[in-house]
Amino acid sequence: MYTPSEVKQLIMDYHWMRRLIDHQVYEYDSTSIGQYGIESAMPKAQGGTGDKVLVRVIRNDKDRRKTQDLIDKVAFIDKHEHLITNDKNYHILQLLKQGESFSRVEVLMMMSRRNVYNRLNDIVNIYMKQQ
Repeated sequence: MYTPSEVKQLIMDYHWMRRLIDHQVYEYDSTSIGQYGIESAMPKAQGGTGDKVLVRVIRNDKDRRKTQDLIDKVAFIDKHEHLITNDKNYHILQLLKQGESFSRVEVLMMMSRRNVYNRLNDIVNIYMKQQ
């Protein structure tokens, strides 16, 4: 399903994907046509879909598919995080999910960059076993 580098990227991108899902709001605009006044007498454009509702439905469907893809990625990370039994690895994962940088994780966990990367690789290996 995912490669190790993709799993690592999912962990690093988790914070913005989650935020985007939580704040996903479809744009709503008027789906009515000009029924009164000068707009009703004007010619309609040729060559495009004149049905604003259909155009909106198509756009919403595309947005929904993209959002569902993000939901699936976030769910994969959330679904298997309970398998991380090492406390430091678990907290490193939580910090990365919150969008903390590696430098910040190093300071908070009082670890070297190499140690943080090695632990991230351990986390990725746990996720890889669950596919």
